[in-house]
Amino acid sequence: MRYKIQKPWLAIVLMIGTFLLGSTIWMDSSAQEDEYILAHKDIFGELRRPAVMFSHELHAQALEDEGCGACHHTQDEESGKLVYEEGEELSCWECHGPQEDNQTPPLQRAYHGSCTVCHRQQIKQNKPDSGPTTCGGCHVKP
Repeated sequence: MRYKIQKPWLAIVLMIGTFLLGSTIWMDSSAQEDEYILAHKDIFGELRRPAVMFSHELHAQALEDEGCGACHHTQDEESGKLVYEEGEELSCWECHGPQEDNQTPPLQRAYHGSCTVCHRQQIKQNKPDSGPTTCGGCHVKP
């Protein structure tokens, strides 16, 4: 038995609505993840210490005043300084590789420099939950 659509415009509106709803759900599910495992064996090789569990949500909340530029930066070609460009947020490994490249520090040094320096600054400012500053504080044994 075949059904004849009485109101084709209604079917079109429903299809478009379903598509838009599906797109919205997909975009929300592909947004920034809350937790990351920082291991990068493809860059570091076999790890000597446990991988680092990184909470993006926790860091975003702690650095709310500083904004995304506290971690996400690109190098300004004119000034040579690191700047934040909204919409250009990349993961550290997308710019930092296994070795220094054109004055871009390798990934391990970028992580250690950014993370421990920031955590120590947070401690100096007497901020609660300022983060660990020792190897075992980030590289927690299971």
